[in-house]
Amino acid sequence: MADGIVGAITGLFRGRGSKDELARVDAEITAFGETLARHSFTPSDHRDDPGLLADYQRALDAYEQAKQSLVGDRSLEDATDVLRALDEGRHALACVDALVAGRPRPQRHPTCFFDPRHGQATEEVRWAPAGGTARTIAVCAADAVRLADGMPPIRTRPREQRPDPPPGSTAAGTERRTEHRPAPSPPSPPASTDPYGAWPERTGARQRWESRGTTGVQLSRTSPRTPALLVVHLERSEDSWVELTSPPGSDGRPRQILTHGSPLRRAIVPVEADGRDAIRLQMHTGGKWRVWLHPPEEIPLWQGELETTGSYVLRHPGGRTPLRITQHEGAAFSLHVLRPDFRIGAPLHLGHGPFTASVTAPRRAGLLYVRSRGSWAVATPGGVRGGAAGSEA
Repeated sequence: MADGIVGAITGLFRGRGSKDELARVDAEITAFGETLARHSFTPSDHRDDPGLLADYQRALDAYEQAKQSLVGDRSLEDATDVLRALDEGRHALACVDALVAGRPRPQRHPTCFFDPRHGQATEEVRWAPAGGTARTIAVCAADAVRLADGMPPIRTRPREQRPDPPPGSTAAGTERRTEHRPAPSPPSPPASTDPYGAWPERTGARQRWESRGTTGVQLSRTSPRTPALLVVHLERSEDSWVELTSPPGSDGRPRQILTHGSPLRRAIVPVEADGRDAIRLQMHTGGKWRVWLHPPEEIPLWQGELETTGSYVLRHPGGRTPLRITQHEGAAFSLHVLRPDFRIGAPLHLGHGPFTASVTAPRRAGLLYVRSRGSWAVATPGGVRGGAAGSEA
């Protein structure tokens, strides 16, 4: 039975060259972009529905990730990242359509974990990469059969180049816990003018860690009932990504922070309290990395001007101050109020691509959260542009 299923899948790619495959993927990106451009959804008409706005933002983010995955030297490995992103984007847009029409969100049918060209997943299995932590993944019927028989998944794409597993690690498919608990006093990184460039001095030893290579990491919360601000720095973005494995996302699956499609080496992620005493991550990189839970009192205060790249959290002193937002690149952008429990509130502004817009800051003091993959600036009208501290490390 396994041979029949495998033959059916591999036959789909027989005789198809990488240029033809990449051209097809390019066409799929264009088609999804045109679908977004034609879509009738207007964010400003739904400001009181943060869940609906989050789905729309997810669709925009997926489109940006798909485009970025095929920038520069392109390979079939990049094509698989594009197809995963487009699958995510299409589901997000289907959720928008359903909610606007008063229907429940459609059930998500993800593509095969090992290669989206295998088609939709049919079941979930437990699997671990070489030297990595086991996780539940969704796979196609053929890969489910092969894994059950002790064989590796179907290889219809180039094998990823991974760092050699550390001595004593187990082979793929064998569950092994590889989490590192922070040492009492790991060395502090060099000082930085960026408030998120290095962990603050008052960051506890159990709330920070730095190392290199692919491994699991555990950071202790100061309280299970307190939200946390997670900061991740990667030495390089190529072939590197980070999974937030605990707490899981709203769908119960690991939340991916950085992916192959992102050029950024830093992520700032609000993490809601879930009653657990630790936050767990899985690092996938051959380079150095630093992670920490940023003390809430060290969240930078808005000083009237900020220019940086990627996601960001800042503390606004309050007062209905006019703000001028400028994004310099073609990426999805959103500015949200971040609630005290670190749940993301309604957006103050949603944008896409290069733009300049004016918004009014909330009357009450609190936190603001920017979600973007591009470079952007926020300033009071008439403020001096450029030269502001806080550029991405």
